[in-house]
Amino acid sequence: MDNHSYHHGDLKRELMEKGLLLINQYGEDNLSLRKLATECGVSNAAPYAHFKNKEDFISEIQNYVMGLFTAQLEKALAENSESNEVFIQLGKAYVMFFCHHPSYFDFLFSRKNIKVQLSLDKTGENPPFDILKKTAFKYFSRLNMSDYEIENTVVAMWALVHGLSAITAMPNVVIGEDWEKRVEAVLRTAGFSKQGGLK
Repeated sequence: MDNHSYHHGDLKRELMEKGLLLINQYGEDNLSLRKLATECGVSNAAPYAHFKNKEDFISEIQNYVMGLFTAQLEKALAENSESNEVFIQLGKAYVMFFCHHPSYFDFLFSRKNIKVQLSLDKTGENPPFDILKKTAFKYFSRLNMSDYEIENTVVAMWALVHGLSAITAMPNVVIGEDWEKRVEAVLRTAGFSKQGGLK
């Protein structure tokens, strides 16, 4: 692949996607922008048109993946915000994002600067998790659940979808049906509903 094979504006994304694969395959310490340029078939200078250095490159990948992940959950919420299916659809969107992009899961949750704030009144550090917290508070507070009960429910819900995501991202896990169908079935079995959260 040469420099001219990229559509305008695509090189930065292609560098990040290839970088993710290389990091997950060989480790972050073994990645260099020079190696990345070689893998992508572009000049050694090409990555520096988009990233100042390796640290900036890693930071941009994290922002890129987090942005895609957040957008997926926002879309699911927008389409189901007033539905009894809202938590099922949010949970399914969470899991299927990583099912389709297992390298994203390995990379994102290996970052030491990824924070998850469980308290309902503290947001802004992890946009995807904030979506789950805000949605849970909106619906479960109507059921006269205390903040403590809502927080515990959020933790239980997150543990389930995050665990399912880890399972689907594993290369040697075999399932007898489509992952999307199985994930939805698991969420329903666990009682992901607006009326009561987890059973």
